[in-house]
Amino acid sequence: MSKSYINTQTCSKCGTCVEICPAFCLEKNGEGNVDFKPDYTHLCIGCGHCMAVCKTKSVFAKALQYENDFFEFSETDNFFSILEHRRSVRRFKPMPLEKEDVEKILHAVSLAPHGDSHHHVEVTIINNRDKIMEALPLMSQFYDKLKGWLHNPFMRKLIQFRKGKHTLNTLRNHLLPRLEKGIYKNISFDYDGITRGAHTLLIFHAPKDSEEHIDDSWIFVSYASIAAQALGLGATIIGLVPAALNKSKRLKEIFNIPANHDCVSSLIVGYPKYIYRRGIKRQLKKISWIN
Repeated sequence: MSKSYINTQTCSKCGTCVEICPAFCLEKNGEGNVDFKPDYTHLCIGCGHCMAVCKTKSVFAKALQYENDFFEFSETDNFFSILEHRRSVRRFKPMPLEKEDVEKILHAVSLAPHGDSHHHVEVTIINNRDKIMEALPLMSQFYDKLKGWLHNPFMRKLIQFRKGKHTLNTLRNHLLPRLEKGIYKNISFDYDGITRGAHTLLIFHAPKDSEEHIDDSWIFVSYASIAAQALGLGATIIGLVPAALNKSKRLKEIFNIPANHDCVSSLIVGYPKYIYRRGIKRQLKKISWIN
């Protein structure tokens, strides 16, 4: 049996795992049966989302096992319980956030530590799916161009020189396989491969030469994602949006972001469409104690 499979004897055919997969690795056939797409399984990152939502524990992705790789949520409502429940949510109910919820997230961000005595990071909130839809075709075009660049030896060297080998490795090993499948070309009001159909988008940006703005932006977006979970919302940090914005004057104009600003991070936020029933265990790469 392959590493990724569906237990057809217990599968309820609800299709939730199909919708929840960020890499579109699952599908329903004409008879309503759920299965993994053979030509998409290499895109699976082992996030465990499909298994975390399955009511009947019928999905098995990348050799993950329910007994060894997942845990049941605790009943307490403290900080660590919030972290246990937090997932990268990419399927939302079709509505923008209430302004009150956005303001609570921003309040949490205002409590975050920052590197410089006066931080320089600004937050732009797009709480309108139509406005996001206006920008998505330009983002998709950028990633189509990027696919060509990653196949060009000269452009690969240029990317490595400007952004570092680690960025090039990320683009080639993680992003390019998805570009080849056209995941970021799929754009509709209901769903897309970049903002995942979200009606609310937060963008963290600052003047390009301002002190500590990159580190501060990542701290702020992390606080925002945890605050969203505490409010019963869903959120995912999206690197695709800032990268496209920094390469397009028009995209910055659509979102009223100053041309001289560096867009560092972004967050899609919304009301979750599905409930995660269990958490997936994550191990730190290495822990070293020095006493």
